[in-house]
Amino acid sequence: MTVRAGRSHVRRAVRPACVVLVLLVALSACVGASWSQTDYEEKVANTAESAGSAVQTARLVVEAAEDGKAPGPYTARALSDAETALTSIATHIGSVQPPTTRSTALRSRVVSLLEDCRTALAGLRIVAREGRFEELARLAEPLPRLAARLKRLEGLRPT
Repeated sequence: MTVRAGRSHVRRAVRPACVVLVLLVALSACVGASWSQTDYEEKVANTAESAGSAVQTARLVVEAAEDGKAPGPYTARALSDAETALTSIATHIGSVQPPTTRSTALRSRVVSLLEDCRTALAGLRIVAREGRFEELARLAEPLPRLAARLKRLEGLRPT
């Protein structure tokens, strides 16, 4: 994979990723106490949506790097930022006390999924910082599956 350092490529790649990361941080701050099953499920759905954005950001960054549209330093930084956002999101939902036994089981499922996502993003960050960009595509293979699992959790949101 070739990673070019053209300024116009960087600008086009940086702006959307920055917007997504700002939104992730804002959305992750929305988790608080939960007093009912419905409220907890809504928090999980919101968490899944935010985490899905971090995972999709990582996917886009890897694709841009593969296409030579994201320089190495940008790729490493953007992947690190996506991992940081995901870690914050996971910490927030993990700190919410589940109000019911059913929500406790849901919490276990969500925390496990978020850890799988964090592990995948950490792997991407590590190889990008080490300059092993040719490994990004292989390491990004689980991301679509993880994004799909997060998308299903978004369905918990009451209508």
